[in-house]
Amino acid sequence: MSLEGKTAVIIGASGKHNFGVSTARLLAKNGAKVVISGRRQHLLDELAEEIGGIGISCDMNDEASIEALFASAKAQTGRVDVAINSAGGLAGGPIASLTRDQIQPTLDVSFIGALLFFRYAADAMTEGGSVITISSLTARLPGPGLAVYAAARAGIDYAIKVAALEYGPQKIRFNSIAAGLIQTDMTDAMFTGGDPETRFLPHIPLGRMGTTDDIAETALWLADCETSGFINGQLIDVSGGQQNGKLP
Repeated sequence: MSLEGKTAVIIGASGKHNFGVSTARLLAKNGAKVVISGRRQHLLDELAEEIGGIGISCDMNDEASIEALFASAKAQTGRVDVAINSAGGLAGGPIASLTRDQIQPTLDVSFIGALLFFRYAADAMTEGGSVITISSLTARLPGPGLAVYAAARAGIDYAIKVAALEYGPQKIRFNSIAAGLIQTDMTDAMFTGGDPETRFLPHIPLGRMGTTDDIAETALWLADCETSGFINGQLIDVSGGQQNGKLP
């Protein structure tokens, strides 16, 4: 695959070990000019230097910040062809204890911010493109304490279908990747307190844990119009077949 001459904007790449970071490295390796974004500028600067990209801070709680991200990316590179939303946080808690103040931050980032990401990414794609959101297996399989997080992800997974209809005439594709349980900065706590292979592998038909590279490879495929140009409005499970069973 080659993304030579293309610009990819990736938000959620200011961590140390997450989907956004792995995807940024892979897309840069395959020729894309990568604009990485997130809230922690010093981490963006480190990764941008490593991959020869550009780091621009962005707050998914702030519409003006999202709009400015795409305006700046286009001004500095001349185009936007790929946009990947990997931002989000794992909010948990049983419904019986939820308050509006606990619910709203997740909706602001993972639903409202994600919809605005769609809008401003598409505005910047004057020659068509690919918009990808990183979702979660939890939006497909219910688990206790995940009502807010999973519902926000499920809402955006449905919104991509609407976006695919609305932006299809502009040759802009919208797809979502439903990631299985993979160790990242966000999920580190789930991998403590016992052997993860003993706890999780019985629920994964392929018999191995997923990696951030599994998600990055799928994002690369969806980013390349030569290989996935007729894929639009789809939710793609990347969980080793776990979507057919249950959460661990």
